[in-house]
Amino acid sequence: MTEEWSFETAREPAAFAAAIAPREHTQHAYDGENHTLCGLSTEPMELYLHHFDRYHDESCPECGTRAAAAPTEPCGQERLYNRLLEADASPARENLLAALRRGAYIRLWITGPGRQMAQYYLKPDRITEGRDAVAAAFDTDDSVGLARAESPTGNFVVALAFDAPPVIARSA
Repeated sequence: MTEEWSFETAREPAAFAAAIAPREHTQHAYDGENHTLCGLSTEPMELYLHHFDRYHDESCPECGTRAAAAPTEPCGQERLYNRLLEADASPARENLLAALRRGAYIRLWITGPGRQMAQYYLKPDRITEGRDAVAAAFDTDDSVGLARAESPTGNFVVALAFDAPPVIARSA
């Protein structure tokens, strides 16, 4: 983290899925609306789980130019910050919001079935404040996000359920 860090300076380039037409080796950027950024229909194309790489030798130059010009996207810290605005007001929330504004490191951010996430990733013995509330948020088979953020002012664990406000705890 540096003094110059901000959500604005940490924004990330837009990401697009890769699309390749059968019998063609050119990689295109999928726009999410059944077309490539250069305007081709993706109906006869295969979509891939990896991102379009405009620097790849076989990438479409037009898609590369348009991908580079696309608006940037929020970094992980900004995305987590925005989710935490829905959390109940507390000193832990305010401390974590301030830490994220300064570029706190997000060590982990994953989603899965609550009880399984708790079993493998929650580490309740390391939670020093808010253990019961966070454990309750993971007491479900529904999907729950788990984020761990670290900063010089403290370490945090966040439960991110889809149908409830985030729950924040402090950890060692």
